[in-house]
Amino acid sequence: MSPDEPTEEELLQRVARGDSRAFDTLYDRLAPRLYGLLRQMLHDDRDAEDVLQDGFVQLWDHAASYDPSRAKAFTWAVMIFRNKAIDRMRALGRRTRLVEAASLEHATLGDNDVLPGADEDVQSRERADIVRGALQQLPAEQRKLVELAFLKGLTHHVIAETLGMPLGTVKTNIRRGLMRLRDLLKGGRDGGAI
Repeated sequence: MSPDEPTEEELLQRVARGDSRAFDTLYDRLAPRLYGLLRQMLHDDRDAEDVLQDGFVQLWDHAASYDPSRAKAFTWAVMIFRNKAIDRMRALGRRTRLVEAASLEHATLGDNDVLPGADEDVQSRERADIVRGALQQLPAEQRKLVELAFLKGLTHHVIAETLGMPLGTVKTNIRRGLMRLRDLLKGGRDGGAI
């Protein structure tokens, strides 16, 4: 870097003012190092590329919150990308657990077969039916958001970006949906269903 070139901190401050050229330059400087970090964390090129892009979108959106007196630009960026990678790992972990649970249930019970002496499996299936029934009673938007978050394993940020909804709306509707689901399931438990 020549002495005439702006520092990463200066570039980030320009990005905060909406300077897309500064963003392009900052991307060129930071992306290789950040991609290497993400690749180490996620162990997957495609996931690392996706998180890299999501991270730069967040960097653009939140550049105004950068304070050069508190951290270097790269350090500040690393925190954004690290958090994005952790969100991705959590989502992948949830998705993996759901697939494994479904595979185990299918392998144990088949589609509609009940094995003799499989009382616990039958109870498990009954509980799953009750939860599915309660889910169907949620308002359509809440049900969709709860399913995306907990059955598909998507983060609130990804859901908001995908559906073009404000993040606060997504979080509020998921919280309301879960509270309603809890109330519906408590009602089922009081009646002895769960």
